[in-house]
Amino acid sequence: LSEFSPESPLTIADRLSGAGLLGAWADFGQEDPESWDRYDSLSAEDLFKKYAGVSDGLYDELVSPLLHVLPMAPGYDTSAAAALSCFHVFALQTKGAFDVRWCRGGIAEKIFDPWATQLIDGGNVNIQGGARVTAIERAEGKSGEEKSSPAFEIELNGGEESIRCDAVVLAVGGTAMERIAAGSSAIGSLPAAQNFDKLRGVTCVAVRIFLKPSDVVTSGLGGGKHGSTQLPPAAAGAMKDSPVFVCGPGVGDIPELDETGFCVYDLQRLHDEFAVGASKEEKDGDDDVNNNFDGTAVLEVDFFRADGIADIDDDERVARLALRAASAALGANLSDEDVVDVAVVRARNAVSHFAPKSASHSPDVRIGDGIYMCGDWIDRSGHASWSTEKAVVTGRQAAGAAATELGLMCDADVIPAASDTEQLRALRKMAKILRRVAPPPDRIPPSPWKFAENLVSKLQE
Repeated sequence: LSEFSPESPLTIADRLSGAGLLGAWADFGQEDPESWDRYDSLSAEDLFKKYAGVSDGLYDELVSPLLHVLPMAPGYDTSAAAALSCFHVFALQTKGAFDVRWCRGGIAEKIFDPWATQLIDGGNVNIQGGARVTAIERAEGKSGEEKSSPAFEIELNGGEESIRCDAVVLAVGGTAMERIAAGSSAIGSLPAAQNFDKLRGVTCVAVRIFLKPSDVVTSGLGGGKHGSTQLPPAAAGAMKDSPVFVCGPGVGDIPELDETGFCVYDLQRLHDEFAVGASKEEKDGDDDVNNNFDGTAVLEVDFFRADGIADIDDDERVARLALRAASAALGANLSDEDVVDVAVVRARNAVSHFAPKSASHSPDVRIGDGIYMCGDWIDRSGHASWSTEKAVVTGRQAAGAAATELGLMCDADVIPAASDTEQLRALRKMAKILRRVAPPPDRIPPSPWKFAENLVSKLQE
């Protein structure tokens, strides 16, 4: 907060009001089930406004945009526990620790395809793309075979094919898990599966826009792998410190953005194949669309909580909306006439929605004999990580648990979450003492000014 630009609309009073969150931040244990139980039923908006007493200016300028692009939902529809945990991991853990790394190309090309090749080349993995799981059932009793036979039968693509196996690791989102559990007695009968129908997802829309290059190449830009761009100078200037521009809802008074946050990415500074002056070697292996538009400026706009935008079938309409949003956010005129090509990806309910009370529906890694789960929504009060890291952590934990149960050797150790700083440890110790000596009346510690305000209000009753 102290390092905000002098041009920021935040006043000194706005910035000081952020200190009101210290009590709750110190009180909330990242890996403490009791803390999750206390804060998960409360909305993030109530935590920040009703208890922490942050100013409207700070909430609108900083808190709301972060809520819309990290847990990807407005404050009233985000769990306070999720907000505290997410903010801690991504921003508050240490000074300057906005712990995000952007891939220097497509995720499939750079990460998943090489990983899949490595697994297949090992000779023990068969990847069946497009094989939709229809049902998972216990094999015993169905075939009359010995108990030593494979324990599960997995039905694929409506019964066209089946797989028999000894253990199942489900690496799917909450809304997909609801569908699988509904059609699988082996899953749906488990206690951990009884609340899957209460889980929700967040819809995202990614819009990649190839633009005619500006006559001026802007160089010396910070934050990315590459320091030059062919975006219009006004857009390049607005993103001079970072190739990623984070925006909250309501930008430009565009109706479709009423509850939709978004990020704008300058891919010429992030992806090697789009970099200004990229060599042929850097472009080799990329799909044809990238090579066909050599020398173009490449902008991506990712929308979060974007159900209304996903419902727009016309890609050109979506691209025009993305340009309007980016223009309003960056203060630059990005013209439709400069568009060379667009690519739109609609991902409905694809991201976990950490709504109030959602952590109470989050299962452990092991939900039954031979059945394990992994993902960013699993074991929320466990390892204090988020997003892809949380999915990887729970994936390793699931692999380790399955291996142990099957008597196999498996190197599935997990690196512990980063330790608290010395200052935060001191705050947490003080918070525990205060909770023991003078527990807050509503279970959530208010800021001093909110405590005084509530006290005065009660005295006047």
